[in-house]
Amino acid sequence: MKAKKWLVGWLVIVIAVLSYTGYWVYKVDPFFHYHKPLINTYYYVLDGYNERNVNDGISKQFDYDVIVTGTSMTENFRTTEVDELFKCKSIKVPFEGGTYKEINDNIERALRHNKNIKLVIRGLDVLEGYISASPDSMRTDLGEFPSYLYDDNPFNDVHYLLNKNVVFSRVYQMKIDRDKAGFKAGITSFDEYARWHEDFHYGRKTVAPNGIEVIVCDENIQLSAEEKSTIKENVEKNLISVAEKNPNVDFYYFYAPYSIMFWNELNNTGKLHKNLQIQEYVAELLLPYENIHLFSFFGCTGVITDLNNYKDYYHYAGWVNSSILKWMHDGDYQLTNDNYKDVFRELNDYYSSYDYKSIDDQEDYVDDEYAEKILDESY
Repeated sequence: MKAKKWLVGWLVIVIAVLSYTGYWVYKVDPFFHYHKPLINTYYYVLDGYNERNVNDGISKQFDYDVIVTGTSMTENFRTTEVDELFKCKSIKVPFEGGTYKEINDNIERALRHNKNIKLVIRGLDVLEGYISASPDSMRTDLGEFPSYLYDDNPFNDVHYLLNKNVVFSRVYQMKIDRDKAGFKAGITSFDEYARWHEDFHYGRKTVAPNGIEVIVCDENIQLSAEEKSTIKENVEKNLISVAEKNPNVDFYYFYAPYSIMFWNELNNTGKLHKNLQIQEYVAELLLPYENIHLFSFFGCTGVITDLNNYKDYYHYAGWVNSSILKWMHDGDYQLTNDNYKDVFRELNDYYSSYDYKSIDDQEDYVDDEYAEKILDESY
C-alpha cells in the first residue's frame, strides 16, 4: 500500500513539474509557435543557428505583407531597405543551406496564415545540388527537421514544450536575463537576424589565397534529359505551384550572383555550358507566369568579377544585397520572354572566354567597405 502511495505521489510530482515546464515554454514561447513575442517582457534573440525553429512562428505570428527568404544568400538583406523601397512591412525568414522544398513549404504556410502578403522575394541557388535535387529533398546534416513546429498537430508539441534545449537555453535564460540590471525587453531586428556580413573579410586574399587555378578542360558537359526532368519537377512543385495558387501575390525570384570563382570552377570541370542550360531552362519554365518576376545578376560583371565583393566563391557582402533590392525594384537585370535567350547567349560568350588568371592581379582593398563605394558609384 505504501509503495502504491509512493508511486502515485511521484507520478503527481512528475506531472506537476512537466506541466509547470510546459506552461513556461508556452508563456515565453521563444519560437513564436503559439503567439506573438512578448517584447515588453522578454528579449527574444534571433540568430542564424535557429532559423528552422523560429521561421514558421515568424511567418504565422508577425504582422507583414512582404516575405524575404532563401538560403544564406539572403541572410544579409535588411528589411528596413525592403520596406523603404517597396513601401511595405517585411519579414526575413532565411534557411541557411535550405532546399527548395524547405523554403517553399514555409512560404506556403505563410500564405495560408497571412492573407495580406503581396510580395515574396526569394533567392534561387543554381548550384546543381539545389536546383537538380529531388523536389522532396530536405537538408539532413542539421539533424532532424522540427516538423512539430510546422504542422497543426497539438499532440506532438511535447517535443517543443518539454525540449531540454528550449527550456534551459531559451526560456530559463530569458527569465534570468530579465532580472539583470539594465535589462531591456525587445527582439533582434530583422536587419540583424542571421546577418553575417560583419563577421568576415572580403577580397582576393580571402577568397583565393593560393591564387587562381585555371584548367583547360576539353569536356563540354550537357544537361541530360533525366536531369532536366528532375529540375522540372523541382521547379513546378517548389516555385510554380505556390505562384499558381496565389495569383494576387507577386514572386520576385533571383539567381544568387556567385563570384567569378564559381564560373572558373565550371570552366575547369567542363560544366559551364551545362549550368547555363539549367538557368535558361528554369527561366523557360517560370517566365510564362505573370506574377513571377525572374532576375539574373550574372550579367552584372563588375560585381561578379570583383572578389572584393565576396568572402568565398559564392557568398557576397551585404552591400550586394542592398544593390539587388534596388535592381529588382527598378526592374534591372530582369529576364523576360523577349530577352532571356539573348542574355544566356551573352553570358556563355562572356564566361567561356574570360581571362580567369587575371584575377591573380586583382587589388585586394585594405578597407573592405571601399568595394561598396565603387559599387554605388558604378551602378
